[in-house]
Amino acid sequence: MGNLENAIAEIKVLECPTGDIKSRVRGILKDHEIAHGTEITVSRNHMLDKNGARGYSAKITRDDGLTINVLAVSGMDDYVTKIIDAYSY
Repeated sequence: MGNLENAIAEIKVLECPTGDIKSRVRGILKDHEIAHGTEITVSRNHMLDKNGARGYSAKITRDDGLTINVLAVSGMDDYVTKIIDAYSY
């Protein structure tokens, strides 16, 4: 899992269309060889919402439930979203 820190660092600077967050996070995790695409589930997690930011969770099924939480804020036009934090536990 040496690439996990690099993947999280890349997720933290991600800006993309709002509808692409899940696929982009999944793609970054695949690119950094954290897991294969079928082992990654990214979903909206309302429990993580904080100060106007929307929460998402990326779960890696093969690694004893490794989860990466992501907080994202939509821009003024709600088209572009910027990641403001990402962390694993």
